[in-house]
Amino acid sequence: MKTASQPREAQSSPHELSRATWHGDLGGAFGDLGTLLPFLVGFIVVAGVHPTSILLAFGLTMIVVGWRFDIPFPVQPMKAVGAAALASSVVNGQNMPAVLALAALITGVFWLIAALSGLARWLARHVSRDVIHGVVLGLGIALIVAGLRRIEGDAVLGAASVVLALVLLGRGGWLTMPVLMAIGWLVSGLRQPELVQALASAPWTLHLPEPQWSAFNQPGIWLAAIGLAAAQIPLTFGNAILGIVAETRRLFPAVPLDENRTARATGLTNLLAGALGAPPMCFGAGGMAAQVACGARTGRAPIFLGSLLLLAGLFASGQLTALLSLLPAGTLGAMLFVAGFSLTIGTAGSARDKEARAVLLTTAAVSVWNAGVGVLVGVALEAGLKARWMRI
Repeated sequence: MKTASQPREAQSSPHELSRATWHGDLGGAFGDLGTLLPFLVGFIVVAGVHPTSILLAFGLTMIVVGWRFDIPFPVQPMKAVGAAALASSVVNGQNMPAVLALAALITGVFWLIAALSGLARWLARHVSRDVIHGVVLGLGIALIVAGLRRIEGDAVLGAASVVLALVLLGRGGWLTMPVLMAIGWLVSGLRQPELVQALASAPWTLHLPEPQWSAFNQPGIWLAAIGLAAAQIPLTFGNAILGIVAETRRLFPAVPLDENRTARATGLTNLLAGALGAPPMCFGAGGMAAQVACGARTGRAPIFLGSLLLLAGLFASGQLTALLSLLPAGTLGAMLFVAGFSLTIGTAGSARDKEARAVLLTTAAVSVWNAGVGVLVGVALEAGLKARWMRI
């Protein structure tokens, strides 16, 4: 069996992935930034999370999963938690960094229990291929819609970036994200030169993370954190457990990944995040599809991006925050569009009868709103059709 230190060459897959290259892995490392950057900036700027805490948590996790799995395994913020925290709808008036760190610890404990008890694998056995593909399709559509919404406010740059991205994807893909980011920074620098000045003047000093343990005894922290963690569980199961396992089996069938292993990795990842004072994290099927579409083939992709975030967190968190803030909405929208486009095409090509198509499309439609609820609706619909309680 191949060890983690040996770069994995292209696996046999339905899409015949090209051979791994260094430039492909480096270019593909940035494929998931459209999902990562908005939350990263939001957590730092809006929620008040210490930049070093969140950058170290993401950086260390990316390095570990890249080494351990040796494939482009993306690390993402938990979207339901992020959306609720940034909107202040759940943690209004609370110490947000402490609530998010505690939510990460609670999430970590839950998914470790799910892995050790076999609950994750048991649940996955009761979810069919049509439901899983429906979740993946729905997540892809949701990313495309999110990208289009960002592009609405920056239509010219966004539309041009999408067209350029599709052209570059057809020519190997590895230049897609570096080119989009370079153009975005150039345009934003011309629009907002004061941000460039802020980037140039940011000091270079050693920074340490800010753990939030001492704040866990504040009033209301536990209740708010439990609410955030519980709201994310269904979405994590649909996207970060079922979705990422399905995408891994499609693109890298030789990798021995199952739902229990993914749940265990999710648990350990969030224990690390909570200990460092960072928000909850997970793995996303859309991120893997985007990285692979942009040229990534091995674990070098997350290791490279993780190393960059780790060094920036320790020595240049101010510079990185200013640099990320420079990316305009049109560029971020195009990145999200690419991630969604890459994910949706992975569900095409399978022959299905009418009932299977109904399960797939219904699951996808609900998963655009919430992947966890999509799983429940898909399983219920499939059971009803098989039992002849309903007909199509």
